[in-house]
Amino acid sequence: MKNNKTLFTVMLVLIITWVVAFIYAPQLPEQIPTHWNASGEVDGYTNKPWGVYMLPVISTLLSMLLLVLPKISPKGFKLDSAKKVYDIIVLVMAGFMLAVMVLSFEAALNNELNMNQWMLGAMGVLFLIIGNYLAKVPKNFFLGIRTPWTLASDEVWYKTHRLGSWTFVTAGLLVVLSACLSLPVSWAIAALMVAALLPVVYSLLLYKKIEGFNDVE
Repeated sequence: MKNNKTLFTVMLVLIITWVVAFIYAPQLPEQIPTHWNASGEVDGYTNKPWGVYMLPVISTLLSMLLLVLPKISPKGFKLDSAKKVYDIIVLVMAGFMLAVMVLSFEAALNNELNMNQWMLGAMGVLFLIIGNYLAKVPKNFFLGIRTPWTLASDEVWYKTHRLGSWTFVTAGLLVVLSACLSLPVSWAIAALMVAALLPVVYSLLLYKKIEGFNDVE
């Protein structure tokens, strides 16, 4: 891997994730809250030790998978010059998983913690960061807005991701603002859904405009 600095940072974040889990483990209750409803009330628990180490395991496996995938990418779908951007996104995802884990542990120790508000803030920041890099991701099979139409056309891929970059950043800002002002969770969820779905619909319409569809006989 050419970008050894980023790889080292990802490994460091994963190590920190495991260390933090070990530090929290003795003081956590036997049941760790792992799901909250729209009102911010806990409606799902996971028992120790899985409740403590579930996210570290998932984060480690996901990071390793994402780091390996570019090495088996088929010809025509290599990341090449955008490998640095890809590695940064892998790092951001690992950092996000660490943040979610800490929030869930704090929620287990503090019933007054507004988990929905904090999670929305984290999601907003995640969308902001990914949105800033989304337009720089080249066509590939495992990262980005992968629809049949973006994968079939370089132009559709590029223009869809340029739009997706704006929708992700805009939604991220709205969600962070929603979390800070304690606005209804449904507003934030709606913003995230629009940010994710709008580029998909756009890719279909753009492909139809550029390439058209063959009539089925």
